[in-house]
Amino acid sequence: MTALDEFKLIDFIKKHNTKPKKFHNVDLDIGDDCFVYNSSDKNKYVVTTDILIDNIHFRTDWATPEQIGQKAIEVNVSDIASMGTAKPLYAFISVGIPKNTSEKFIKNFFSSVKKTCDKYDIHLSGGDTVGAEALTISVTLIGIAYDKIITRTGAKKGDLIFVSGTFGDSGAGLEIMYNVQCTTYKNPFNFSTFRLLNRHERLLVQRHIVPKARLKLANELTKKSNITSMTDSSDGLFKSVELLAGNKGAVVNMEQIPVSKDLVKYCKNDLNKLYNFALFGGEEFELVFTADKQDYDKIKKFFKNIKCIGKITDNKKIKYLRNNKIRNIKYDGYKHF
Repeated sequence: MTALDEFKLIDFIKKHNTKPKKFHNVDLDIGDDCFVYNSSDKNKYVVTTDILIDNIHFRTDWATPEQIGQKAIEVNVSDIASMGTAKPLYAFISVGIPKNTSEKFIKNFFSSVKKTCDKYDIHLSGGDTVGAEALTISVTLIGIAYDKIITRTGAKKGDLIFVSGTFGDSGAGLEIMYNVQCTTYKNPFNFSTFRLLNRHERLLVQRHIVPKARLKLANELTKKSNITSMTDSSDGLFKSVELLAGNKGAVVNMEQIPVSKDLVKYCKNDLNKLYNFALFGGEEFELVFTADKQDYDKIKKFFKNIKCIGKITDNKKIKYLRNNKIRNIKYDGYKHF
């Protein structure tokens, strides 16, 4: 297992997976943000699942149970958003709970889960609870697609690469928390060491702890433009571009990658540090997508915060340009194995 990375493992599972029968009605199998199947009512349903574990995806000494509950739902909604016109409907949540966990913690966690589900009109439909060494949360969402399904693999040569929001804030926020070595984290603005942080550091920390899915934006983009492929940036911008390029190639202009003023201040004009956060930070759940170049003006007209950072090519390589020079960029993000 240790010789594999996450995506090589997924490829292995795909290769050795069971073969769907005709009656399974599979439209999109393993390897995308969601599994898609169709039903007798001719609707397409999308399914996604994520697992979050204490000290890997969150820390109970840094985040409140309310923040952890919110994140557990948001990360799954982000996968649904990546499919374009999909809307989440049903949530199933299983929780592994350590023995020393308080009843108050669990109640506050589930209250936040319910609140976040209400935000997206999701019905909490079932799940399971068990004992565990570390707090472990597994969420499965089932949704419905009202129009065209957008996958990771639809990009073609000449398509432009677009992104929503800014990149690198979450990764910087995580670094700040490690550097400060927080021990008490009651809420984002009232923990024992928070006073040590300046304003922009506080905002970066908050963006790591409380991510937001871009469901509404994804739905609107798909309706108003010709999106050819899409994913979210949960694994970082670098990996997202790689996924969309597939067996083709891409050119990315690093100066066009949007970053926040807070991140610029934190990096103190260190561009290498800035771009490292922007490319490999992850845990941000922004949309990364491709669209026909003829849709550029339309996208810029309706979506002011969408930025074009590059284009798809056919040379089977991904090139990163900075000051019009090719930069040798190697993956420097989080690895599960």
